[in-house]
Amino acid sequence: MTYKVVLADDHYPVLEYLSTSIPWDTLGLELSACCSDGRQAWEACQLHQPDILLTDIGMPAMNGLELIQKAREVNPQLQTIILSCHGEFEYAQKAVKLNVAEYILKESLQIDQVIAVLTEAVARLEVKLKSRNHYLQMEKLVSQNHAAIRTRFIRMFVEQPVWDEAEWYGQAEAMGISLHTGTPYLPVLAVPERSYELERRFGGVVNLQFVMDNVLQEFLEIDGIIQFALTERQFILFIPLPHILVRNLYEEFRDNFRHVQRMAKLHLRMGISFFYGEATPSLIDIKKQIQALLDSHALRFYTAEGAVMKYAPVQTSGEDLFVHYSEILQQLRDCIQQEDSSQLAAKVREIKQYIGDQKYPVESVKSWLLKMVMELELKYVVMQNFVSNFNSERHQRSIQEFETLEQLMEWLEEFLKDKILMLSSMWKQNVRKEIAEAKRYVMNHISEKVGMEEMAKRLGLNPTHFSRLFRLETGLTFIEYVTRMKMEQARDLLNQTNLTIVEIAEQLGYDNVSYFIKLFRNFSGMTPAEFRKSF
Repeated sequence: MTYKVVLADDHYPVLEYLSTSIPWDTLGLELSACCSDGRQAWEACQLHQPDILLTDIGMPAMNGLELIQKAREVNPQLQTIILSCHGEFEYAQKAVKLNVAEYILKESLQIDQVIAVLTEAVARLEVKLKSRNHYLQMEKLVSQNHAAIRTRFIRMFVEQPVWDEAEWYGQAEAMGISLHTGTPYLPVLAVPERSYELERRFGGVVNLQFVMDNVLQEFLEIDGIIQFALTERQFILFIPLPHILVRNLYEEFRDNFRHVQRMAKLHLRMGISFFYGEATPSLIDIKKQIQALLDSHALRFYTAEGAVMKYAPVQTSGEDLFVHYSEILQQLRDCIQQEDSSQLAAKVREIKQYIGDQKYPVESVKSWLLKMVMELELKYVVMQNFVSNFNSERHQRSIQEFETLEQLMEWLEEFLKDKILMLSSMWKQNVRKEIAEAKRYVMNHISEKVGMEEMAKRLGLNPTHFSRLFRLETGLTFIEYVTRMKMEQARDLLNQTNLTIVEIAEQLGYDNVSYFIKLFRNFSGMTPAEFRKSF
């Protein structure tokens, strides 16, 4: 680890001598600022938050002892070293009171001595760092164990029958839920929106749970609230609601939920929805309400994102949605054939409105949509010589991930617009068997090195003729086309996986990572690391 140093002295030759003579990098140090007076040094300390302060005593604007005192108030762990012309005992006494690590006189200043003092300061910082890390690890372990105990309790409470009510009341008391006092508790289900997208963005479902847990703990400002992680995507809250006539507690906690939503959007770009039941002091009633909240798939599916709402059972339609299948499929095909994106968007809104009004069972809606997507995919992808690119499991997985009708319809509109673009591209090209075969080969061998001459030989064409033909048909050289396909694949991998940049480069057939980064920067305007951080 590199530690930051602020150097302060009103004698410029001393500043220059120390800044240039000390091997900062070798010592594991970074010279963050050289200051010629105390006030400037104090501003540098506030800006850089140094680990070591090396300062003169007699300086204009603010003396060294005052500087040390102010800096240590901000960072009690700051290592301070005094460099001064003053050898009087009174200064040494003040330095001791301020826990100054070393006191070096300029009259006997030797660079080796300063290096030795800095080395000792680094050693002390390392000891403190190790101690701090050990403490944090122990704290994390205790926290994880505590969270695991709470998760085990809430799962048993939800899944197992309550044979011995007194025993469950005792366990609830141990979790901080004081039902024995007769205080009503309000059960609340908190869920992250677009959880599968968040899982990919945060690097896994465990990290998603950690983020969600911390967001709720940080921003829920409700006295006595008890929080449980039932699963990585489902959080159960117990909110005590004492009988207070002068306050509307329901409105207060709803305002608090909206505050959490704003903070989560602002700091983490994540949405959260809250569904709550009725306040009750009965353990059995709370259990039934939690089970109802967890089983309310239709309520969540037909509710807009960012909900704060009371549980109400959703009466789903008994009509067979597939009755309208052929008619709607043909209407969507017509939109694609006419390359009419605006008409297509209007049709999707119409479908969304109709399904939302009728409230069909969730699984019925997803099955209906999957069948429709597969038929359209077969018509406009498989029939157009892209058989190997057809992947029904990918679409099935995507559709199953969506938690709301709104998300599902967003995805459907993008899927249909992609079909318009694909069809438009095909119609505008002068279709040649050789070019189509070359494109298919690149698609199917994206992880390999594909050269122009090799491709020409595979197609039985003269390399020069193939190169001219490919550019004429596509507007790109063959190598430019291969690079674009690889970079588009790299973009998807950066956005949707946790693979390292080195692993992505290797997966796309690049041995030289630096060359891969250069190509990606030329393609997207940013490095792979910058692109990944932007999502």
